[in-house]
Amino acid sequence: MSKADALTPAEINRVLNTCQIMQHSEGKRCALVLSHAAMRVTEIALLRTEHILFANGKIKEEIHLPASICKMLKPRTVWLTNKTSREIIQQWIDHRLVKKWGVSGRADFQGLIPESRFLYTVRGAPYSLQPKPRKLDSGEIREYWACDALEQAMREIYKKCGLPLASSHSGRKSLCTNAVVKGVPIETVSRILGHASPETTIDYVVIQPRRVEEMCGIDWV
Repeated sequence: MSKADALTPAEINRVLNTCQIMQHSEGKRCALVLSHAAMRVTEIALLRTEHILFANGKIKEEIHLPASICKMLKPRTVWLTNKTSREIIQQWIDHRLVKKWGVSGRADFQGLIPESRFLYTVRGAPYSLQPKPRKLDSGEIREYWACDALEQAMREIYKKCGLPLASSHSGRKSLCTNAVVKGVPIETVSRILGHASPETTIDYVVIQPRRVEEMCGIDWV
């Protein structure tokens, strides 16, 4: 289980603002908001333009992730309803058009090739994945695909923002923790994250000391 830290809404906004002074800021900010919408780093790397946009160019609110890009080949849906996230995604689309990365010259899909990868590196190329071994609890070794370049890029962003414990997994942990704190049922959060059991989701909740203090200070009599 990843030990990545969960971020508060204020910390998320600080990271997004700090990104604006970094190289390839549009791509980095887009990757971050997709991460905080509960997408895994490999899903972000494999995401296609047609997954994000309707043919008429509108950004979708419900993103249906196909089994082919999801962990354990389990398709699921994530939501892009946050206003700031949608604005950042549109800024990335505009940046792609300026750079002419995966453009079609047509009017549909805002002029982007629908089958093209949605996110690109600073060099204008899609992110690549590499096979890696993973040891399961049973002792079995199983191969999985990882996007080290994007994972490392996110880790560096957080480190520059004074959050050394944060990583590409922090987006999912932050969404889970902040949702639970607001009273969203753990079963609902589990479904969004694509977990087979709410018990797995509970491990994603990061209870920070200041929140424990707030809980202990609640009047209950």
